[in-house]
Amino acid sequence: MPITRTAMIDDDGSGTTGTIINNAWKQELYNQIDPGVGVWTPVDVSGAGLVLTLSGARYCHVQGGLVAIFANVIYPATSNVQPAMIGGLPFPNSSFCPAGFYPCIGMANIFHVTSGGNQIYIFNPATGTQRTNAELSGAVINLAGVYRPA
Repeated sequence: MPITRTAMIDDDGSGTTGTIINNAWKQELYNQIDPGVGVWTPVDVSGAGLVLTLSGARYCHVQGGLVAIFANVIYPATSNVQPAMIGGLPFPNSSFCPAGFYPCIGMANIFHVTSGGNQIYIFNPATGTQRTNAELSGAVINLAGVYRPA
């Protein structure tokens, strides 16, 4: 997004450009170069209606670049056998390429987001199959990853 405001203002009334940078222009510039940092809310999108417990979910978005996500998710006790999926990514994944996330600690999983997708699929690395909600019953999931937003 181009900056369209004048960067300099007449600071002394002489009619010549001064040396004080216009605050609105500065803020627009900072918004373009500073990363966006925030909280995201992982939610169950498997269709089972599970309520996930969160003890931390953060993201850092570098404008025009990448999004790094971090989350600590605790699955509730369940016997539901639908494939486990986590939604609520702060930005959808680009159609450029799929994204893969890996666990920080805890249960071994492989996390995958399809091209253009906005939900995380959870796979068992030993079998290559998608985990069910029942497999994750009571599990603590710690994940971290980087992807290119749409």
